[in-house]
Amino acid sequence: MTVHVLVPMDDSPMAKRALEHALSMHPGGQITVLHVIDYVEESYSARALIGAKELRERAEERADALFQEAAAIVDDRGVEFETATAVGDPAREIVAFAEKADVDQIVIGSHGRSPVSRILLGSVAETVTRRAPVPVTVVR
Repeated sequence: MTVHVLVPMDDSPMAKRALEHALSMHPGGQITVLHVIDYVEESYSARALIGAKELRERAEERADALFQEAAAIVDDRGVEFETATAVGDPAREIVAFAEKADVDQIVIGSHGRSPVSRILLGSVAETVTRRAPVPVTVVR
């Protein structure tokens, strides 16, 4: 039976480490790289100045760039993987995806947000660890 591993991806070094860890621990596994577009991270003034459509396009471009980085990491190992995006609160969306996609394990980086954002909003990895329906590995 193939293990289905979910790796949430943002632009942090820890997310890339998490992907590398998932690949090394589950070389024959099914890997899904998930990027959650979190508009809370965007300032309200930017939304007013630029517009929601422009912000959405920028977020999609960032997701594509992250998936290209993930592909570079995965391609070195000759493993197939799939990508997915979701919009909303990262912790909530990661847990929901794991529930819907029949994921066996989540491998997540320990720090993705800025220190100020982490204090205000809480740690995504911590919340996922508490709420996930499957085992979670936090990579530092």
